[in-house]
Amino acid sequence: METLVIVVVILLFLAAFMLIRTARVMRPLPFVEAGEMVEVNVEDAAKRLASVVQLETISKERGEIDLKPFTQLHAKLEEMFPLVHKHMTREIISDASLLFTWEGKQKEVDPVLFAAHQDVVPADPSTLDAWTHPPFSGEIADGFIWGRGTIDIKSQMMAVMESAEILLGKGFEPERTILLAFGQDEEMGGLDGAAKIVEYLKSSGVHLAAMIDEGGGIMEGTIAGVEVPVALIGTAEKGHLSLKLQAHGTPGHSSMPGKDMAIGRLSRALARLDTNPQPIRLKALKDLFKNLGSAVSFGMQFVFSNLWFFTPIVKMQAEANNTTNAMIRTSTALTIVNAGIKENVLPANAEAIVNFRLLPGDSIAKVCDRVRKIIKDDKVEFEPVPDGAWEASPVSSTDTNSFLILKHTIRKVFDGIAVAPYLVMGATDARYYARISDAAYRFSPFSLTAEDLGRMHGIDERLSVDAYGKMIMFFHELMQAWGVADLEGAPK
Repeated sequence: METLVIVVVILLFLAAFMLIRTARVMRPLPFVEAGEMVEVNVEDAAKRLASVVQLETISKERGEIDLKPFTQLHAKLEEMFPLVHKHMTREIISDASLLFTWEGKQKEVDPVLFAAHQDVVPADPSTLDAWTHPPFSGEIADGFIWGRGTIDIKSQMMAVMESAEILLGKGFEPERTILLAFGQDEEMGGLDGAAKIVEYLKSSGVHLAAMIDEGGGIMEGTIAGVEVPVALIGTAEKGHLSLKLQAHGTPGHSSMPGKDMAIGRLSRALARLDTNPQPIRLKALKDLFKNLGSAVSFGMQFVFSNLWFFTPIVKMQAEANNTTNAMIRTSTALTIVNAGIKENVLPANAEAIVNFRLLPGDSIAKVCDRVRKIIKDDKVEFEPVPDGAWEASPVSSTDTNSFLILKHTIRKVFDGIAVAPYLVMGATDARYYARISDAAYRFSPFSLTAEDLGRMHGIDERLSVDAYGKMIMFFHELMQAWGVADLEGAPK
């Protein structure tokens, strides 16, 4: 009986301890005064966005660019935003990338930068009949602007331009210099766009106090245990490593196959990689839920507040979901296999491409070492695909004025929404700016449902007119806040 009492007391103590830890995280969000928002003529702004959606600034292979639609875009921007072009210096970097400089009154302080990209992906010709409105129609219908670039991400470029034009019209003069940078080839890796812009800025001695690019967004119904919209700011993004694997075997006639077949050897190597994923780290997921606080269900926060107890369950559940699985490990994707020329010929070689998305903390060298140990076959060689490898980005601090101002601006414009740092799964131009800034943030100020995420690079890409108006309001507020505030160091 005495032993049972002791066990019950211990269990009650543990339960109380776990509940206290959960209660600390489930604190209510601080109140944010909404304030008066700028008036935006959203109908006219939507028409301007629609007109640039009609320009097919499509990404092509590196070194190949159809300059005509980009030149047309630049001419439209000059026509639509006369004050920006009058008061800012515009430079064309590389072939078609744009850099605008709005000189601040305090030239000795580091500038801030607002980034987006001009290029879009093509629409698959086989899907054109499935589009409600053609992908480059720029149709405005049913409360939406339709077409490529509305989500990814001409809308961000245009919202930044709209905001700057409004501020210039009001006579706003920034204390610190504001840069606007729009790359030409983000969808192909950014090597001729953002990379060249950063190279140019670095050679000019520029260090950024902060920058913002596409990345996170306002997510609705995409996170387990979160029923309300929440804003996710990308503070880092995963790296990229595409490895070309090549297996060698004994060629010959298929009627007399030996034990040393290239396809079999390669298949075994791929099977080992597939069944031996890279190690799990829960930090990004833990930070996400901790910062979302009371926006997360009590049950989910109870689990994440007590990972010392629930880690095995969390790992199992996270691995079962493709999105969360990608947040907790360097992912492994078998994407291309090539071998053989004829059904009765044993090939001498077989090759495959395996794509890894690197978690911050995993280096290219470390992943390659693990791959070598997993494959365990000296006759399977591998090397990175040209231009197919870059490290995960540094993690930008959330304990700075620039981040707190960004967070406050989001909550001010979007009705006190919860905000949390986030690991961006894909690649953005922001990774290049980490070379000249310790505060590279990734956030697109519009709502994304699971359905919307499917429209990105897919069918029926669209953005609501109302959402676009909010984007302009957001950048109007952030441009003023970053343009006048003390952004260096931790908040005072």
